[in-house]
This record gives sequence, C-alpha cells and structure tokens, in this order.
Amino acid sequence: MPDLSVVIPVYNEAGAIEQLVEDIGREVVPLVAEPQVVVVDDASTDATPAILGRLAADRPWLHVHRVEQNAGHGPAVVRGLELAEAPWIFQIDSDGQFVVAEFRVLWERREECDVVLGVRAQRHDPGHRLILSRAVRWVTSLLAADGLRDVNTPFRLLRRSVWDDLRPLVHTGTLAPNIFVTLGASVRGWRVVEVPVTHLGRETGIGSLRRLRLLRFSARGLGQLVAFRSRLARAPRPARTVED
Repeated sequence: MPDLSVVIPVYNEAGAIEQLVEDIGREVVPLVAEPQVVVVDDASTDATPAILGRLAADRPWLHVHRVEQNAGHGPAVVRGLELAEAPWIFQIDSDGQFVVAEFRVLWERREECDVVLGVRAQRHDPGHRLILSRAVRWVTSLLAADGLRDVNTPFRLLRRSVWDDLRPLVHTGTLAPNIFVTLGASVRGWRVVEVPVTHLGRETGIGSLRRLRLLRFSARGLGQLVAFRSRLARAPRPARTVED
C-alpha cells in the first residue's frame, strides 16, 4: 500500500501538465517511501494524453486513468479520490497555479489534524471568480463550515478515513466535491486547519467555466450543496479509532 496518494484531475493542460508532474517527482515523491500519483484525464482533446503516456513510461509511481467521455472537473476529482489507496491524499489541480514545493507545509501539519487546506491568501483569478468565491464562503458559513476561508481550494491534504466517511454522501456527479469534503469534514467533527499558500496566475490554457456558464454551474452546484447538507444531517457519524 502506498504512503501517500496524489490526485490530479486534468483536462486539456498540455502546456502545464509536464511541468507539474516533474515538480511532483522532485518535491513530493522523495518525501514518502511508497508514492502513488493518480492523474485522471477527463477525455482531453489536446496533447495531454500523449504527454502523460510518455511521462508514465519511466515513472512507476505515475498512474494515468483516462475517462472516455468528458464529465467535468468535479467527477474527475471524485474518481481520483476513489482510486487513491494511501492513508493520506494530496490533491492539486493541473493548471500550474500552485507551488508544488509548498506541499511540505501541509505535510508537516498532518499529525495535528485530519484535513489541511492550502488557503490562497492572495488570489490571482478573474473578478467573476473572486466574487463567486466570496459567495461560496458566505453560503458554506451559513451551512456550518466554521468560518473557513477557502473551502474550495484544490491544494489540500486529507486523511483517507475522511474521504471514506464522506464518500457515501458525495454523489459521483458532484460539481464541486472539494466544497462538500470541506463542509462535511467540518460538520462531522474532523479536525480542519488552514495554512496560507501561494496562488499564481494561469500561464497556459483557459478556464473551462466562464461567466454565463459559470452562473449556471453555480446554480446547479448550490442545489447539490443544499441536498448534501441535508444528507449530512441525517447520516450517523462514524465511530472513531485511536488513529483517527
């Protein structure tokens, strides 16, 4: 069994994915005895599959799972979490907006908590995405996320037991599973901490959700979030072990 699973959802990131894999190999893989890096390729139509195939050929820790039909970022994250085998899971997006070396900051906090969120202290996103993030923070605070600042950050470390607890409540088609995991962990008493990390501007590719489509996505996501919170309220809490 691996010591750490790294989950990376990717869609049409030919300009960034090779550098990310190289950074993971340099900054993350040496820290653990048995690493598992799971890249979920959400039916990319650019050179991403060819690049990943070449990279995986001489990296035994790199496992590429290709989805034949594009389903979106959320389902790709869920699939990656399902494929993760280690007791700790590190998740990072593939767009090159985080400094992989800062994984160490999260890893050093693992003994004192169950979820470590890399908070984007100074975000470099378009204005409409910043507005949406503020709205998400307000909504999740109402739903009992205990004032967490960056519930949707895609730079996070969590115990596998947290995901095992929440997986029955997170549907495969969930649009924003990171929000669900953060909210669920907070409501169900898992220890969640936030640490500031660097957020960079996107240098390659384009975001898949833009303006009008983002509004539609947000409306659907809000409905899913409210339904998830209802499921949380009804679900029995798991018995904790000494290790948890």
